Amino acid sequence: MQTRSWWGLVAGSLFVLSAAPAASAAVTPSEDVLAVLKGALGEVSEQLAKEPDPAYFVEYELVDHRELTIQGSHGAEAGTVPEHLRSLDVDVRVGSMQLDSTHKLRDQGFFSETPRPQWYVGFDGPLDPLRRQLLRATDDVFRAGRARLVKVRSNEQVKVARTDTSADFSAAAAVTLDAPAPAIVVDTPAWQALTREVSSIYLHYPEVYDSAVQLVVTEDDRWIATNEGTAVRDAWRHLRVATWAQTVADDGMNLSVYDYVDVASADHLPDRAAIEAMTRGVAERVVALRHAPVIDPWTGPAILRGRAAGVFFHEIFGHRIEGHRQKDEDEGQTFTNRVGQSILPAFLSVVDDPTLARLGNVDLNGHYAVDDEGVAAERVPLVEHGVLKNFLMSREPVAGFGRSNGHGRRQPGNAVVARQGNLMVQADGVIPFPELRKRLVDEVKKQGKPWGLIFDDISGGFTFTGRSTPNSFAVQPVTVWRVYADGRPDELVRGVDLIGTPLTTFANILAAGGETEVFNGVCGAESGWVPVSASAPSLLVKDVEVQRREKGNDRPPLLGVPGGAR
Repeated sequence: MQTRSWWGLVAGSLFVLSAAPAASAAVTPSEDVLAVLKGALGEVSEQLAKEPDPAYFVEYELVDHRELTIQGSHGAEAGTVPEHLRSLDVDVRVGSMQLDSTHKLRDQGFFSETPRPQWYVGFDGPLDPLRRQLLRATDDVFRAGRARLVKVRSNEQVKVARTDTSADFSAAAAVTLDAPAPAIVVDTPAWQALTREVSSIYLHYPEVYDSAVQLVVTEDDRWIATNEGTAVRDAWRHLRVATWAQTVADDGMNLSVYDYVDVASADHLPDRAAIEAMTRGVAERVVALRHAPVIDPWTGPAILRGRAAGVFFHEIFGHRIEGHRQKDEDEGQTFTNRVGQSILPAFLSVVDDPTLARLGNVDLNGHYAVDDEGVAAERVPLVEHGVLKNFLMSREPVAGFGRSNGHGRRQPGNAVVARQGNLMVQADGVIPFPELRKRLVDEVKKQGKPWGLIFDDISGGFTFTGRSTPNSFAVQPVTVWRVYADGRPDELVRGVDLIGTPLTTFANILAAGGETEVFNGVCGAESGWVPVSASAPSLLVKDVEVQRREKGNDRPPLLGVPGGAR
């Protein structure tokens, strides 16, 4: 399985904003929506439970998604794009908790599965259409589940015995939560003017070929109801101020730098001075990268600064301790049989805590109170002083871990699997960053290398966790510095990706230093794209490997900036 995380990119753009007073899009009252979901469950649950192969679990999840992107580019307005949709997921499990219609069919191939249906619901008017849609969707999903259960039973009869014979589903306490959130209020005309005016900063950098400054505002209102009695109404609020710049080096390499601030409330948005400073910083970095030398494939010591270390752990560790990967025999199962064993240096611990809304003064993207299976989120200690203790669990149990710890997540339209929320790397004996850098230089000299590397920033990464491919990872750094053993000034370099395999890399972590930093982003895997965060102190690694990054072959633009630099 390949998973991918994007820490600098936001896809899409929607929501309805206006100058104060705010005017959100009219929607059906929240209380009525939940009542309709519960009413439909009452109608279908009793009848489907009487079938020879009963529907023992039914869940409705409705998400009302609104988003707005306001963007300026090179001193001009580049669009104000609203979007609004309301999506419905219907989950019906047919059979029993031990073996049900969701059970994986072995050796069937990816394309053997029928695409999962998704429904979209109108915003206003009477609720009868929603009731009709719920009943029709439940009937469709139940019929499909009953047919698939026949395939599941046949598949189990002709295949070898599974190594992990744990059930397909686990019981969970019913959750009742009523936690709506007020609409986000921003002054749209003011932000249109701000993004337009701040984007003109890039006009002073003729080597920047494309750029933008934007505000993205997202509101998700969610309702969940299950036949177990769970009834949830909650909300997720998110705002991102971002800026990016792109250029092309003389050798054809496309280079881009992206910087942003994520917050959960309009009150936490940066002011104009901070946005201008962020924009100038991006422009200066991308121009500097254009003139930086390309380094060859290399191995040696390096420091991953805090944000880079967070992404690093998300990719090479976090995905490998998601619960469903421990049962699936197509997965590499790196840590399945390592519980109670040392997998990291003793000075490192790792937790995933979606109940935490902020770390220091940073809002965390991966915060939620209830997961997408209606289970209360939990703080999960994964590694304690280097020893593996736990996995991130949805309601699909694995051997030795029979209950969910509230990490079943999905993007609307996908089936739920175990996913990360707020992954946090913690270290004992943290030293100041200058001392960590000195240790890097000492390690460079010890290995007889001319230089080491410092990875400042990361744009994203991906990892392979399945058996059919090498269990490797690739992390895509933006800013990399070459640190010389002879004391020469650090040198900015470009054109490398950080690659490796997890077990070897973990064994090479030597020390931690500096302040803990947070990286917010979104992560893509089997259940779609979900918001996550990763935090860590800087890490000194004895040996890393870098490879050359893919590059283009087109020359830089032949025509310069009209009128030259401003």
